[in-house]
Amino acid sequence: MHPEKIWIVLVILAAVLLGANLLMLGAARGLRGYKGDVFKNFGDAARPWKKEDEGLKELSERVRLLKSDQDESQKP
Repeated sequence: MHPEKIWIVLVILAAVLLGANLLMLGAARGLRGYKGDVFKNFGDAARPWKKEDEGLKELSERVRLLKSDQDESQKP
């Protein structure tokens, strides 16, 4: 490869890398504009097991109540 053509390759490579970074930045912030809080834009993706956590919390509460009722009924 000729030395003068290496500069052309480096400029093209820099342009591709810069374009890819700008494209990813635009995709991360949204093409319609930056809304401020990045995590708020993700919505339920920030807490994927929220529904299961609520169900398990309710289940643990019921088990706790059943155990306390069982302990009270076994007292003399």
